Amino acid sequence: MPSWYIHDKWAQRMGIPKEVSEYVNGLIDFPQKCQEFLVFCEEDPDARVYSKGRPTRVNVGQFVVHDSGRREAFARELQLKFLSQKGNDYVTAWYLHHVLDYMQWWATASADETIYSIEEIFNDRRLEKQFGTSSDPELRDILHSVANQYEEISQDLRERGQPK
Repeated sequence: MPSWYIHDKWAQRMGIPKEVSEYVNGLIDFPQKCQEFLVFCEEDPDARVYSKGRPTRVNVGQFVVHDSGRREAFARELQLKFLSQKGNDYVTAWYLHHVLDYMQWWATASADETIYSIEEIFNDRRLEKQFGTSSDPELRDILHSVANQYEEISQDLRERGQPK
């Protein structure tokens, strides 16, 4: 996946402060090291695991691992709920991180040198699986911004995101 350098670069280009991008990168890639998120999971009733209708000592935050927000609806919903308390920039950075990871996957998934259009990438069913049929304005804004800057982002992704 792209380096955090690329995530931070594009977050800043889209008006997201670097501190926000760095925080969100850490939450997505190392959620078990984000103490604030773990405390949130302990306190949030939606994060409780129930057995026979009763809450247990287990919370779903314990099962959120690297990039699980893209694979598991419960992790996505929990992380977005947590980040929405912190502000729109955090939610926007979350979507941007995952969209850039998704685009990097597309750039490297093909064994040939096929260059896909942004429309092909965004119309792929896997994107909908990752975000559901979300109508979040932050996701729409990110998809629009990424589409407008697709060539430059693609170049960064092909170079694997190393600072120059």
